[in-house]
Formats: sequence, structure tokens, C-alpha cells
Amino acid sequence: MIHTAPNAIVLKGQAGTELVGKFTVSKGTDLGITVTGVKATKNQAVLKEIVEIVEGEKYEVFVTGPPALVPGMTRDIIEVEVVCSDGEIRTTTVPVTLDHQAPITVIPRGNVVFQRRDTDRLKVPGSAPVKKDIQIFATSPETRFKITEVSVEGIPEGVFKLSQREVRESERYVITVELIQSRPERSLRGTLRIATDLPEMPVLTARLYAQFAVPTAAGAHNPAARAAQRGRVQPRSGLKPGPGVKPAPVVKPVSPGKSGLNPPPKGKQP
Repeated sequence: MIHTAPNAIVLKGQAGTELVGKFTVSKGTDLGITVTGVKATKNQAVLKEIVEIVEGEKYEVFVTGPPALVPGMTRDIIEVEVVCSDGEIRTTTVPVTLDHQAPITVIPRGNVVFQRRDTDRLKVPGSAPVKKDIQIFATSPETRFKITEVSVEGIPEGVFKLSQREVRESERYVITVELIQSRPERSLRGTLRIATDLPEMPVLTARLYAQFAVPTAAGAHNPAARAAQRGRVQPRSGLKPGPGVKPAPVVKPVSPGKSGLNPPPKGKQP
């Protein structure tokens, strides 16, 4: 009965600014429609304006997202109420995402992970370098910035090699993090710090994580050797003693009455 385009909307913009978006509502049958109400169920989005494009057929609905103090994403559902020409009131919904973005975007977000299958290549001569690229760019076309310093914290010196290149002046950069040294530890955790000259975002951070294969001790794959190291080697059953070897005599317990010793008195310990 009612068509919306798109079926869901995303409002994007820099944190601290108002987000603005729109969608259309049109009839899906021969019945005429009139949009009479629009509201957000979670009060994250705000209705700005309803514009009639074609009478009884098509409308544009403008919604906004209030400024956010910190970057992040919130979601809401917009309910649209429509009165059809048959007198019936019908409703439809449009999901909306409010994406308040930081002035500078870092991809990938969160962790930069070197898994064991990556670090194992360090042990093979002539293998491809073990490295990851990080994209850093201005979220808004009006934003300009420069990277002033790149460093790694929390990881021993010489494990990683850092390099950067400017893809688009003062707008987009690529930082390459290359793992150049294997380690005896099972894993390493650290932080990549990127300093900029943008007052709104002077420092960017990303978590570094690297996994390594820990060398096994000699004989670790031999079950008998592992048992010997634990002192649990048991003689194999079913073996007969060699020729000339007499089996050890079996000592049977002797009762006190037959040994000539008086039994201990009742009720007292011997």
C-alpha cells in the first residue's frame, strides 16, 4: 500500500554537527495517500519537514540527528502515518542510522592483528614481508591535517618497522606496520600511536597484536619421552624374566597368633 525509498537511511557527519537526511513516501496502489504524521520511536532522530511532491501520490520526509559530543553510531526507527483515500489509516517504518564520525577516520578500526600463520613466514627465507596497511583520512572534505609522529608502545624495540606515505596531501595517508622479528613469547600486545596537528584529534591509537609459534622441547612429540620426563614409565605387562633369573619370592602376611607374639590388648593401640 505504501512505498518508501530507500527502505533504510543512514545519516553521516562529523561529531558535533547536525546530521540531515531524507526519504520518499509514495503510494503503492490506485488509492491516494496523505502523510499525516512522522515520529521516531527512540527519539534519536527528529522530524524536520514533510514536503508534498505530487498531491496524493508522493512526499519527501526530511529528518535530522542532533549533534553528538563523541563519535559513535545510534539507531532509530521512524514511523510514518498515512491516510489513504479509502479512509483507512496505515503506517510503515523506516530504520535510520545516525553515524557521528570523528574528524579523522582510521581503517581498520580497533585491532591490527598478526596471526600465527602470518608470523610463521619470518622463518622461511624469501617469503613475502609480514605487514599491514592502515588507512588514515579526513572524514569531511573540509578537514585538513598532517601526521607528525608514529610510534609503538608496549612492545620491545626492533619488533616492528613503521613507515608512512602521503596519498593525498593533508587528506589521506597510509601507515605500514611491518613485523621484522620473531619472538619466543606466545604473543605480544602493544599500541600504535599516531600524532597529528589537528587540535580536535591530536592522537589516534590502534591496538597491535602478534601471535608466535612457541618452539617445542626435543622429544615432545614422543609419548614415551614425555612419560619418562614425568617419571611415569611403567614396565610393559606380559614379559617373562630372562633365563637364570628367579622371580622374587612372594611374602605372605603372618597372623599374630602364629608368630609367637601376644596380640595387643583390646581397646589400646599396639
